[in-house]
Amino acid sequence: MRVVRSVLLIVLAAVCLLPLSSEPDRRLPEKLFVIGIGEQELSFNPVLAHTSTEIQVLTIMYESLLSNHPFTLEPVPGTAFKWDMSDDNLVYTFYLRDNAYYSNGDPVKAEDFRRTFIYNLDPASNAAYSVYLDVIKGAKDFREGKSKDPASVGIRAVSDKVLEITLAKPASHFLKLLCLLNFAPIHSSYNGKKNWDTESTLITNGPFMIQERKPDQILFVKNKHYWDADQVKMDGILLRFFKDDKELAGEVNAGKIHWTNLNYCDYQTLDAASKEKIVPNSMFATSFLFFVCKEKPWNDPRVRKGIAMLFPWKELRSQEFSLYPTTKLVPEIPKYPEVKGISQNKAEALKLLEEAGFPKGAGLPPITILITKGGTFYADKIAAALKEAIGIEVKYKEIESRDYFNELHKHEYTLSSYTWIGDFADPLAFLQMWTSYSNLNEALYSSTAYDKLIEESLAATGLDRYKKLAEAEELLLQEATILPIDHIAAFNIIEYDIIGGWFPNPLDFHPMKYIEFKDSRMNRWIV
Repeated sequence: MRVVRSVLLIVLAAVCLLPLSSEPDRRLPEKLFVIGIGEQELSFNPVLAHTSTEIQVLTIMYESLLSNHPFTLEPVPGTAFKWDMSDDNLVYTFYLRDNAYYSNGDPVKAEDFRRTFIYNLDPASNAAYSVYLDVIKGAKDFREGKSKDPASVGIRAVSDKVLEITLAKPASHFLKLLCLLNFAPIHSSYNGKKNWDTESTLITNGPFMIQERKPDQILFVKNKHYWDADQVKMDGILLRFFKDDKELAGEVNAGKIHWTNLNYCDYQTLDAASKEKIVPNSMFATSFLFFVCKEKPWNDPRVRKGIAMLFPWKELRSQEFSLYPTTKLVPEIPKYPEVKGISQNKAEALKLLEEAGFPKGAGLPPITILITKGGTFYADKIAAALKEAIGIEVKYKEIESRDYFNELHKHEYTLSSYTWIGDFADPLAFLQMWTSYSNLNEALYSSTAYDKLIEESLAATGLDRYKKLAEAEELLLQEATILPIDHIAAFNIIEYDIIGGWFPNPLDFHPMKYIEFKDSRMNRWIV
């Protein structure tokens, strides 16, 4: 999910502890699952959503053609109950459920999916994950504006309940892509309408729908028209927003929050019982630094690598501050080849800088590091190391966490940090985003050689495919575009004694339709 998603990207959490109070509000559903997160703006337009929190919230009210199994995350039938594939693995035919309806009772149609895919690909929409659809015939040309005709894209509504998608080349990961909520259907009444997702209620096709929207909370109730409503155990979900992490921790202690993430809570405020409910699990995710590569001198790989090899990597990747330090971008995947990253090497760094025309760093402009307010740990160590080695000036551009994404897209800095959670369990989830034609490419990196390797990987299968992807990753690392720091873990706070349907997993992604209250106990360390 997920994008992109943030500077130290926070994954949404939701838990179940105790009844909300001894005198519950009678207007609230009886079986109410309460989620606590930090104050932030959320997009409920699936095409425009890009943070992990937004993607998690989308599971409340949307469903794509396929869905993720709550434990394995493998694709399972969603709005489509079955699909066929041609012998050449290029044409997929999806059959929509006859009882698939929106929350207002309108039927979900194949045309809704076709229109939403085209909306993703429309250059004007600037949809974050549209690059993933490049595997579809004609999608890349349409996304880049080379074709203006939606009919040139290999997506066709054969009938109200049959959707046909033709690929440009076989893609073994395609079904995983179709689980992404960014490709969920949007009701036809919103076609061409701006800011429709800010309305007080929305027409959606998932297990829950918005009933009430306030600045500090959103109440979702069960969508009675959802095709699988009988199997949705919760009556509603309450999403609460907190400005103060101490206040949220206090609500957790009081048993008023049913799921949250430690990123949103003040750890010191949590009582012993709440700390016992913290569930850690490793993730398919990586935190890294990256250069903006468009302007001189930072478009020269020798300059980027020369500077990066002066960083104090042993400190930055110290286990004192990182659970899983790494030099690699792609997390561990069985049979995926080893790749070589970079480490500190002053002699080699100075050699590269001199070759690029900047002996001992002379003539280099100041380096501007984009950081969140208070998040100077990495920046301080980098600035000190660079000053000692070559005397270069390092400036900080401090931004409030809630504004970080907007500032990130402006590219008015030299270096920044990011945490990326793979949207699906495949190396491509970390590598396709850095192609020159990707709208996820915050580094503005452009390499013909890199693009070629990614394209070749799309046409390959098995270990040959992994080899091409590993070559691409190593090029990205050796050119010091992406500078990995660590693979991260999620720290959710959840009470397994009374919540079912929630499972730790590498994407920290939890489809809300499966959540239920239960009586039996479950082993917290199920990871």
